[in-house]
Amino acid sequence: MLEPILSVCINTRNRAAYLGETLDSILRQAREGVEVVVVDGASDDNTPTRMHAYTRAWPVVKYVRSDTPVGIDEGYDLAVQHARGGYCWMMTDDDLIVEGAIDRLMAEIVAGYDLILVDLDCYTKDMALSLHQPLYGAVQDRVFSSTQAPDFWAVCGKGLSYIGSVVLRRSIWFEHERTGYYGSYFVHVGVILESTAIHRALLMSTPYIKYRSGNSSWTPRSFEIWNFKWPCLIWESTRLPKAAKLAAVEAEPWRRKLSALKSRAMGEYDVNVFGTWLADRLSRKQRLPFLLMALLPRGLLNSALLLFCLMFRRSNHYTIYNFILSSPWPCFARQMSAAMGVKFG
Repeated sequence: MLEPILSVCINTRNRAAYLGETLDSILRQAREGVEVVVVDGASDDNTPTRMHAYTRAWPVVKYVRSDTPVGIDEGYDLAVQHARGGYCWMMTDDDLIVEGAIDRLMAEIVAGYDLILVDLDCYTKDMALSLHQPLYGAVQDRVFSSTQAPDFWAVCGKGLSYIGSVVLRRSIWFEHERTGYYGSYFVHVGVILESTAIHRALLMSTPYIKYRSGNSSWTPRSFEIWNFKWPCLIWESTRLPKAAKLAAVEAEPWRRKLSALKSRAMGEYDVNVFGTWLADRLSRKQRLPFLLMALLPRGLLNSALLLFCLMFRRSNHYTIYNFILSSPWPCFARQMSAAMGVKFG
């Protein structure tokens, strides 16, 4: 049996309600040279039953179950270790791939790129409606050489935070030890940052992924992840120039008051988060506005910012939709949005 060319690597836990749809979108495009590896971090829903059905029906599907929960980073590391393909696509367990994605990737793999980045289009949680929000938003394909690292990070740095966009030559994954990145939520970025073997990278402008908005498994830790884990990973790198780091993320995004206000409206920031992450990092004078924001009534703030977006940012459907999803009063928020002419089904 020939070794596969592309391994689609998925890490999952208790997401059986979405995993099947994801697998179906991949397997509809199954062809010679493609395998699917699913690592299950001890799901206690019906993931094992569903996966055993897939492995019986599809020999290209490999199911690896852990007896204990594994983190996001460890799960993807295990998936790549169990993969046999020359390239690995670190796919998520709830998003979908668009028809033609596999054929396009196989063609680009033949061209010899070391890293391929796949763009996406954001959809509503039920996948019924596009929110017209790309990840990279490139108007045409772009190729980056190893001498263009600053340009690469300026264009692709922020988008790299989404693991589902990454297709990487498998040998690069094992260049360096990965366990130091466990718990970072971005092991794939650590691998890319440390690699000296990425000589050519391709950013594909066509959105081949349908991203399921408002369904992230790490939402309860969003404030910590986006304000501390992600910037720390980027800014601790000794290989990136300052301009490239700034293009990816500010060194201390947690200092931005407007971001904290938005996080409060979306339920990601409260008094407990303030006490855990900000109180000791701010002077007494600096603490007051952040504490006051943490005490604001979430529902009223959410409604106020939603109304502002509907009046002055009505084309930004992605932000409007996420305010609706995070509202303590979702029915009221949907009615408000519909009354202003922005409907989501």
